[in-house]
Formats: sequence, C-alpha cells, structure tokens
Amino acid sequence: MSTPLYIGWQRIVDGQGLEIAFTGMFIVFLALAAISFCIAMLPKVMASIGGILPESPHNPTESESPHDDEAVAAAVGFALDEKNNNR
Repeated sequence: MSTPLYIGWQRIVDGQGLEIAFTGMFIVFLALAAISFCIAMLPKVMASIGGILPESPHNPTESESPHDDEAVAAAVGFALDEKNNNR
C-alpha cells in the first residue's frame, strides 16, 4: 500500500515552513531597505564627488549650432501655414 498524502498546516509546522518563510521575508526586507538607503544617499555622494570630478565641457560639433533649432521651427511653421492657407 502507498502512504497517504498529507496536506495542511501541520506539514508546514513540522518542516519549519513558517520560520523559513519569515526568514526569507526578513532577508528581502533588509535588501530592499539597503537599496532604498543607497538611492537616498546618492545625491549627497554625487555632490561630494562633484568637486573632485568636474563636469566635462560640452563641445558642440560644427553641424550642431543653436540656429539649427530656430531654422527647423521656422520651416515647420511655414509648412503648416502653407497647408492651412491652401485649404
């Protein structure tokens, strides 16, 4: 004969299932708290490192100029105006 399959809370209690579950939840809680602490401290760390490692200056290339944005905006405005006037 085969042994009957026992299910229920008693098997969890016998096998220390609750202790293992609470230990796992506690470990996950500590890991999430550590990640949260690191994220909260990041602005302070970056501010202190900012004096040591200055920002690199932005060197625009020849094709990139501030007038390009204005020219694109003017071209879009002209095209929309032409489209609306030809209706």
